Amino acid sequence: MSLLPTLSLLVLLTGAAEPSWQQVARDDGISVLARTPEGGSVSEVKATTLVDAPAHDVWRVIRDYDNYTKTMPYTEESKVLSSEQDGKITVFYCLVNAPLVDKRDFIIRIRDESDWKDGKGFLKTAWTAATEGVPPEKQGVVRVKLNTGYWLMEPREEGKKTFVTYYLYTDPGGSLPKWIADKANKTSVPDVLRAVRKHATAAKK
Repeated sequence: MSLLPTLSLLVLLTGAAEPSWQQVARDDGISVLARTPEGGSVSEVKATTLVDAPAHDVWRVIRDYDNYTKTMPYTEESKVLSSEQDGKITVFYCLVNAPLVDKRDFIIRIRDESDWKDGKGFLKTAWTAATEGVPPEKQGVVRVKLNTGYWLMEPREEGKKTFVTYYLYTDPGGSLPKWIADKANKTSVPDVLRAVRKHATAAKK
């Protein structure tokens, strides 16, 4: 008996279970897509835009973690806790003070996954929530336990511009209803991307 029909069926079933991205917003040159993973209660969110600056200008803004209080929306505190492998791996702490909700903080382990040479390829940084050796939780601050995402920068127009993708899958936690958390994620992702675009183009000038 051939296993091919069974394998083909498994492939089809696996593909069918994968949710598709749906566009939820398009404004100010930013396209926002979302999908809810199988068994998930909040959506994955992905936003893209074309930035009028070289990829390394965008990269510098994203990697300037200690200055997120100046560049990223609602960031009250930001600091690098540790760095390994010549900066290829960074453990980063961030405290966010957004309107109408309790303060949130998170610690993430960031990896440099770039493939870049002579102005070609891509720059990428990806992260997951850090679980070991993290600071204790602060009173009155909700610790975000689910936080996965990435930044992807791809050169366009001979490197003069950059196509930027920002992906985030997170649950703010606490007593926040899931539908509000979901809506907040879909709003905050384009806000962050807009801020990065602003500072990257300012660096170009």
